[in-house]
Amino acid sequence: MNNNLVIGMDFGTDSARGILVNPHTGEILSKSVSYYKRWEQGLYCDPAKDQYRQHPLDYIEAIDEVFAALLANLTEDDRKHIVAIGTNTTGSTPVAVDKSGKPLSLLEEFQDNPHAMFILWKDHTAVREAEEINALAKKWPVDFTAYSGGIYSSEWFWSKILYTNRHDKRVLEGAYSWMEQSDWIPAYLAGTDNLEDVKRNRCAAGHKAMWAEEHGGLPSAEFLCSLDPTFYHLVNKMYRETFTSDEVFGSISPYFVNKFGFSEDTLIAVGGIDAHHGAVGAGIKPATFVKIIGTSTCDMYTLPKQADIPFIQGICGQVDGSIVPGTVGFEAGQSAFGDIYQWFKKLLLEPTVSVLADTLSREQNNLLNEKLLIYLSQAAAQLRLTEDDLLFTDYHNGRRTPDADFTVLASAHGFNLSTTAGHIFRALVEATAFGSKAILGRFKESKAPIQRVLATGGVATKSPYVMQVLANVLDTPIDMVDNDQTCALGAVIFAAVAAGIYPHVVEAQQQLAADVASTFSPIPEQVEIYEQRYRKYQVLAKTNLFVS
Repeated sequence: MNNNLVIGMDFGTDSARGILVNPHTGEILSKSVSYYKRWEQGLYCDPAKDQYRQHPLDYIEAIDEVFAALLANLTEDDRKHIVAIGTNTTGSTPVAVDKSGKPLSLLEEFQDNPHAMFILWKDHTAVREAEEINALAKKWPVDFTAYSGGIYSSEWFWSKILYTNRHDKRVLEGAYSWMEQSDWIPAYLAGTDNLEDVKRNRCAAGHKAMWAEEHGGLPSAEFLCSLDPTFYHLVNKMYRETFTSDEVFGSISPYFVNKFGFSEDTLIAVGGIDAHHGAVGAGIKPATFVKIIGTSTCDMYTLPKQADIPFIQGICGQVDGSIVPGTVGFEAGQSAFGDIYQWFKKLLLEPTVSVLADTLSREQNNLLNEKLLIYLSQAAAQLRLTEDDLLFTDYHNGRRTPDADFTVLASAHGFNLSTTAGHIFRALVEATAFGSKAILGRFKESKAPIQRVLATGGVATKSPYVMQVLANVLDTPIDMVDNDQTCALGAVIFAAVAAGIYPHVVEAQQQLAADVASTFSPIPEQVEIYEQRYRKYQVLAKTNLFVS
């Protein structure tokens, strides 16, 4: 039994990542990354409209590439010992499907139609539709947004479906139903060709589609059809039951058995959302606040079901079993974090590279891309910190939490002719930290006990400067984990439980979850200044300077 192997796959915004793990020792035997080719070209996206779509072929091709790389050094016998595969994806990233569960964009007549593709989590085209859902929910006898923080988001399932129904009649008529990416990936791996056989994951259903046992599952047909009559042909084609990620979805498709040599008994675990699995991979426990920091942030938190569970307003939901089975999982987060730093980097580099296009070598171009944020971090760290420094808000991509609002814009106060790029970068980093403090404050206001803060993700592992500012602003130590693939590691943990190697996620975490590599502790003399600056941030955040 000790020669069993498990694969964890994490489908992120830009790429799919996979790890091959010995689930008994925790040893990572191989890693692989495949970047989405159409996405890299910017196809099917329109940033001016906040439209971000991904073609399913990007995922299909990435799966083959990840498997090929992960298994390259395995013998034929070794491949037969891969007992389970766990997966997670971004969310909410839904797609219109036919009766077999095939995305419409895999059909010839829809192959270049962005509305027939996966609508990425960061797509904010459905702001108006989210507002209508919230307005109706507050009038309805049952508030279906209650377990979604009381505010439904344009980033989520029903908003995106309604937007598509209204803007593309062909997709409206062609869609038998809709699926989340986190359900479609395991369905594809298992070769599922009947939508009724798809096991919908609790993460996406509860946090993004308003599913809750307390009100009988998904929002009622009456609610959805009162919202818009285009829901009439969909309401009986959704789902009632949901499953946690430690359960078996099915067995692997013959396609992968034949192409890669998997055993036909290799299990596919129920899917999940990347941040939820990332929290598990990072070692989340009750009352631990896990920050997954990348292009955006997801903040994860759990409490035992028997505890006095608070209702926390303005977050991304609280759902029984959505993170760790047997606990209530809470999700919050910021819609932009690392994205803001990349925006500023592009702002500086684009004119420079354009002016020097004829003289700039590829090596010089690569050096600028690799070193600019490092330079800015060093310049920002050397500046004297005062209460009256330049101040930004972090709403460059709207506000996810607390209190979702994707119409709000970022603002700044305190420019003068002595302002440098270092000042601006520091203010942007502080803004993202202040946004994190606002979220943590909402949990504390609701009497949710927080015993520890853990951090993982790309920004967390690559930028000590950002993490030190975050520790100073939050006025709390932040433990950094030692693994840069915690989302994929979480998928491994769930797959190992689904395969029966461990009886529960908690036991699997004890053997497989990441360890703490370092701790960022707040610097006392900066904490007080940041408290004063945070109060100014709160005033700036409430001030709409651009009311027409």
